[in-house]
Amino acid sequence: MEWILVNQEGLLTSVQRAEIISRELYNITRPVFIQGEHEAEFKLFEYITHPLREYDAALIVDTNHIIQVHPSCTLEKLIAVFPELTIEERFTLSSVIHQSQAFPFGLILPDTVTVRDEAYMIENGWIEAQEE
Repeated sequence: MEWILVNQEGLLTSVQRAEIISRELYNITRPVFIQGEHEAEFKLFEYITHPLREYDAALIVDTNHIIQVHPSCTLEKLIAVFPELTIEERFTLSSVIHQSQAFPFGLILPDTVTVRDEAYMIENGWIEAQEE
């Protein structure tokens, strides 16, 4: 398992950003206009909150997860939750997604994102060590 810590950005809390990112990643495969009512809350990845800081979230990710691209997907909301991206990075992200039928999630991670392992998450109080 891998995790990505989600920082608060502007008026959005860490939890709100995690929800939006995960939802918009799901929408790449299944744009809202083709989704059934039961899909309204579907997300690509789950997230956890820090036990001592309920507004701090971390996405539980698989960087090798293949995301299928629907030809009619839109990326405006996904890109909007990454204001730290330069114009060039936004263009590259959009191009990679729109020119692919599928791509591994890890391919679109911005340079500003660090993927964390279980040891880091335990050491920093996000999760408890599992007894074997």
